[in-house]
Amino acid sequence: MAITLFHRTTIGEARSIVSQGWVDRTWDLGLQDVHTGEDLALTGVWLCSRPLDTEDDDVLHGDALLEVTVDADEEELRPFELEGFFHDARFWVVSADFLNARSRTRIARVDPRSSWGYRAWPRGQDEEQQ
Repeated sequence: MAITLFHRTTIGEARSIVSQGWVDRTWDLGLQDVHTGEDLALTGVWLCSRPLDTEDDDVLHGDALLEVTVDADEEELRPFELEGFFHDARFWVVSADFLNARSRTRIARVDPRSSWGYRAWPRGQDEEQQ
């Protein structure tokens, strides 16, 4: 079973992901350890059950929206999920190795106000990771 998730990033990063694959990043999402109170940083690739807008979060934004089709079921993704991170969406931080082996990624949308290059792309042609 496949699940479609979303990731927002810069246009340059989106093109790199589509052509070369995912790379783990360390994210400071403002989380704290429940036992120690220490700040937590998570390493991996964040994915969301719906496209995020800048109103959702000021850290997880960008001008390119990636659509990620993950060849996994709910149980396989459960260890990566951060429950309750958004009240109206599900959120995961997944390892790049897992995504590179088990997903297909395409640029679903680019904010045309952000890039003269986007306007130069032929209409109807999306880039897709093979």
